[in-house]
Amino acid sequence: MALVLCIETSTERCSVAISQDGKLEGYQETTGDFDHSAQLTLLIEACLKASKREFADLEAVAVSEGPGSYTSLRVGLSTAKGFCFGLQVPLITLDSLWIIAHGAVQENIDAADAFFIPMIDARRMEVYFGVYDRMGTVIEKPQALILDETSFAAYSVQNRTLVFAGNGAKKIEPLIASSSVRFSSVVSSAKAMPLLAEAAFQQKRFSDLAYTEPVYLKPPNITIAKSRL
Repeated sequence: MALVLCIETSTERCSVAISQDGKLEGYQETTGDFDHSAQLTLLIEACLKASKREFADLEAVAVSEGPGSYTSLRVGLSTAKGFCFGLQVPLITLDSLWIIAHGAVQENIDAADAFFIPMIDARRMEVYFGVYDRMGTVIEKPQALILDETSFAAYSVQNRTLVFAGNGAKKIEPLIASSSVRFSSVVSSAKAMPLLAEAAFQQKRFSDLAYTEPVYLKPPNITIAKSRL
């Protein structure tokens, strides 16, 4: 059982949570403006204060490892590493897509046989996605995908409910028509991390503080500034 700081920075939303033994004690988030580098430590301080906890009380830090926004993931992971190093506590990294899917599982407890398909917006019609069952078994590993009408045709013949979630799910909504499809309101959030972080802590699934890097899935989208000359 542990007191864990949870950090989620994979999308435009930046959020943090304090959890004790897998139960949410406090939560803070931004409105979604990608200002993670300026807001993250302030959110953490506010969350600890609201929970009446001190930095020294923390026993681990959990952070979303990706996929997601290149810069946002680096901000989250570097902040988590800094706290872990300073406090001498373990680092826990969690799949950003499974965090979303796990939240959707809690929202859809009646969908026992469902496949959960979290999606993170990757610009235009591209998303990062994965397919999971409600226990977290990976049906399709995280990957980047340009969506079209045939993207999930193979699942439509399996007589399973498909639950789409995340900020990229709205892109598939006009392309798929099926009575077995649901669209969850769940998006990337540290609220869905406590149980996952506690399980990782109990199983000692810790990440290397020196060598752990974000999971990007594809190279960053870098534009070269035009010369002013």
